[in-house]
Amino acid sequence: MSVIEVMQLTYCVMKRADEAQIGRVWAICAGLVVALLVAGGGHEAWAQMSTDAVDDRVRQHIERMAHERPPEAVQQRLQAYESYVQHFTDIPFLQAGVTVNANFVRALIAAESSARPEAVSSEGAVGLMQIMPATGRKAARELYETGRDFRYVDTSRLRNLQRGDLKDPAINILIGVYLLDRYNLEFGNNLAYTVGAWNAGPQKVRYYQGTPPYQETVQLIGRVNAYYLFFREAGYAG
Repeated sequence: MSVIEVMQLTYCVMKRADEAQIGRVWAICAGLVVALLVAGGGHEAWAQMSTDAVDDRVRQHIERMAHERPPEAVQQRLQAYESYVQHFTDIPFLQAGVTVNANFVRALIAAESSARPEAVSSEGAVGLMQIMPATGRKAARELYETGRDFRYVDTSRLRNLQRGDLKDPAINILIGVYLLDRYNLEFGNNLAYTVGAWNAGPQKVRYYQGTPPYQETVQLIGRVNAYYLFFREAGYAG
């Protein structure tokens, strides 16, 4: 499989419940290949590089990491949260008929926390999807105000979310999927921009008008890309 084919597959970070729109989805996914290659990425010094140089760095990361796969232990831990992933990725939070691809969520969980719900980063991000408490509280309040029943989550906990609540797998995945849906909508279902927003914050994507030029962000794009392909090709439901 070529790097371009890898990237084309990976751009399907959302799915359509409305089968009549499948053709449009593939058109969007294919068109976003160019968007990644000009998005930029890498450490801070990349911001001063030419577009061609940045493109080369992005391609190098995608190519070098394309065959990575989540460790067996991570795959096994993920199984415990499968019902949450499937349920919450079936919810069209922001657009009728549009939901987040479950394999994208699995890939992000595996890449961010190795599927450990107690994980806390040095920056303070918490849980399976490594959500910052302030971001989580705002998203939780928005979800609470929808008045929806989220089956696996006591919605009263969303009203005033506590930092420790993000270690609850169901709450963490619910908020994470909702945030991904929001970033997908704002950034045109572009993997590089969505992962950039996830890792560095949506304000950075707006500021750079593309993928933030940080090494950590580009590495995460490469790893999520590789893990997404693994889950997809292993037959996991998307």
